[in-house]
Amino acid sequence: MGRNKKIKGLVLHCSASSFGSATLIKDWHVKGNGWSDIGYTMVICNGHVENNTYMEFMDGAIEWGRDIDREGAHTRGFNDLESICLIGLSNGFTIKQLEATRRVILYLIEHHGLNPKKIYGHSDLDDKKPFCCGFDVPKFIDACINEKSLHEFVRV
Repeated sequence: MGRNKKIKGLVLHCSASSFGSATLIKDWHVKGNGWSDIGYTMVICNGHVENNTYMEFMDGAIEWGRDIDREGAHTRGFNDLESICLIGLSNGFTIKQLEATRRVILYLIEHHGLNPKKIYGHSDLDDKKPFCCGFDVPKFIDACINEKSLHEFVRV
């Protein structure tokens, strides 16, 4: 990602699956939806990369998705914003995923001018997705910026 790229906004998603990776989601998006690529900018893994397979070192792994210079395919009407998909269901994520998400958000704020008020949950922008990303985004962003504990957001 070029250092001068200004990030207009960010949308947080959940995969609505208990397992996954950027490679698997790309497969779902390309083969299942007929898209040219994965819809998300980044994917944050929970360690369950395949069904019934857990790899601890993948819990909190940040994977690159769609190139940041290409418009996304994640939220109708808001695909000009970047996106992060956390692997998991909307009822909770691991602490490592939440810490990795915090690192990405703080990086985008510091290095790419992301306005924290322009960070949304998918459900904030699409009422047909009422449980995506599954947590109170403004409260999460406050915890990220003010270095508060993220444990209250873990409901796995």
